[in-house]
Amino acid sequence: MNSCWFRARCPVLVPKTFEEVALKSANVGVKGFVFFVCILVYTMSSTKPITKKVINSPETCVDDNLRGVIATFPKLQLHPKHRVITVRNKTDTGRVAILGGGGSGHEPFAAGFVANGMLDGAVAGGVFASPPTGHVLYAIAQLYKYNSGGVLVLIGNYTGDRLNFGKAIEKSKISGIKVESLIVGEDVASSENKTGGRGMIAEVLCYKLCGALSQRHYDLPTIHKVVAEAVKYMATLGVCLSACSLPGQPPLFEIEHDEIELGAGVHGEAGITKMKMGTAKELVSVILDKIVIHLKLASGDRVVACINNLGGTSIFEMNIISAEIKNYFEDKNMVLERIYSGHIKSSLEMHGFQICLLHLNKENGDYWLELIDAPTDSGAWSVGPLSVRSDEPHVDDDTLLTTHGRKTATGPALLPLHQEIFRASLSAAAEDLVKNESLLNKLDSGCGDGDCGTTFKNFGHAVLKYLTTASMEYPSDVLWDLSDIAETDMGGTSGGIYSLGLAAASQTMASAKTNDVAAWLQAWQAAIQAISKYGGADPGDRTMLDTLHAGAEAFKEKLHENLNMLMRETGAAVELGTRATATMVAKAGRASYVSSSYTKGEDAGARAAATWLHAIFDFILNAM
Repeated sequence: MNSCWFRARCPVLVPKTFEEVALKSANVGVKGFVFFVCILVYTMSSTKPITKKVINSPETCVDDNLRGVIATFPKLQLHPKHRVITVRNKTDTGRVAILGGGGSGHEPFAAGFVANGMLDGAVAGGVFASPPTGHVLYAIAQLYKYNSGGVLVLIGNYTGDRLNFGKAIEKSKISGIKVESLIVGEDVASSENKTGGRGMIAEVLCYKLCGALSQRHYDLPTIHKVVAEAVKYMATLGVCLSACSLPGQPPLFEIEHDEIELGAGVHGEAGITKMKMGTAKELVSVILDKIVIHLKLASGDRVVACINNLGGTSIFEMNIISAEIKNYFEDKNMVLERIYSGHIKSSLEMHGFQICLLHLNKENGDYWLELIDAPTDSGAWSVGPLSVRSDEPHVDDDTLLTTHGRKTATGPALLPLHQEIFRASLSAAAEDLVKNESLLNKLDSGCGDGDCGTTFKNFGHAVLKYLTTASMEYPSDVLWDLSDIAETDMGGTSGGIYSLGLAAASQTMASAKTNDVAAWLQAWQAAIQAISKYGGADPGDRTMLDTLHAGAEAFKEKLHENLNMLMRETGAAVELGTRATATMVAKAGRASYVSSSYTKGEDAGARAAATWLHAIFDFILNAM
């Protein structure tokens, strides 16, 4: 048995320690006890390593988390014995208070949404476990004390939450508290269940709707009616790429590297089916196709989209998902009024996301949107004026940079024979950069991100393409073009460095009087100075400058020797400068950010510079 299966469906029953087994079994009977034993056996027999988490202990992590919430937002009130967080009130607001909550591990849900304009209070259970009835009852009583309009309790559609929150509500009514409940369940994957779909992100959308209505002093029956109607027009579906793990435990399930789980929940449970991993566009289409069918959406309909980060998805990925959602609705001729993206109701560190749609129907859509846009003090609700849909186009002004380009050829010109030597030597340099991709990536893998060779391969291919049609008459213009290529096709830090160096060399050649070796030395030195100035490195710091500087010094020393001697001595110096980086301590560049134990072998950037310099020298020597 997979423990996450049982925990997700009956979280209130799952024991966290051996000592709880006897107590729990007394409440749920023999069948429940058998489940507990299975879970304990599963946990004890698992050979998977425990996942690292920055916590103090599994036993205190829930309470430590709540302490962190009020440390971040000190104006909130923590009731530590009951794991309840509320807004601070000293007098009766006369409003209806909104209460949410459920298991921990879903942060910022629910305590993160306690603020004016959303929740008045939240009650937290254990990790992925419903809070006990007594704690919910305390939260209701605490809110009613300062909100005589009553308390509306929003409940996620899970067995444990329905039972524990339900018992607390009934006890509250018996004691004379004005309280009502609204069960929220909009999950498409589990929508065919007898009790309906699980409660996902729609709970948080309901917090927003209820909070805005409460701030307008609507009464309890009205708020309940408005939001209950809105829930009918909400639906959520998501995917996960990897599982999460409970504190002190290994991952709850395994997913192959080329697979995803469709319909994953927020309690660490797997999805309803496995699928092959696809592009962001493909995954978004699969999810939205099913939601569109579920909500019976058609061309011209208006929607609000919420993208829930399940915990371990980068903002980079989330932005790409947002873009694909926008494109999807444009292609379907539907109107996407808002996109809300971020951590809404997470599942610890699960890598995945969910999409929730609210269909803004003709009868109530504008009003719901008005309520969603209403102000709130919640630090977790990152929605504001910038979220409002705009039909303004997104275009570039392509005239800006062209006005700053070089308009005329400058500097001395090359004879036709020398032009072909120049072209062929650059071609040899580019080809060698392409051939050495694997070597450069390997050198970069310890202290960088392992893509140095790929970066220079891209540069090499772009240069080779350029050389097929480029004029070689003016070296200054060629160097300027190579600077642009480095910026656009090479990219990254290396692209910026090479673009700077080549631009500086180009400017120096533009002011030269002749194309002799002295002019090329000045261009070389100008490139080194520009790279050092903006890159912050100097010779001896274990970077490409060690190669360039060693070569330039030898070139300067042998400047008046014959060309054969000049090329050979400079090439030898370049090689010595490159090899010397293997024993240097990195003081600049990405390698300086990591332990010296990772900087074994030559610097990748230094070897890349040596590669193209050797290719140029060798070609010239063979062409003589």
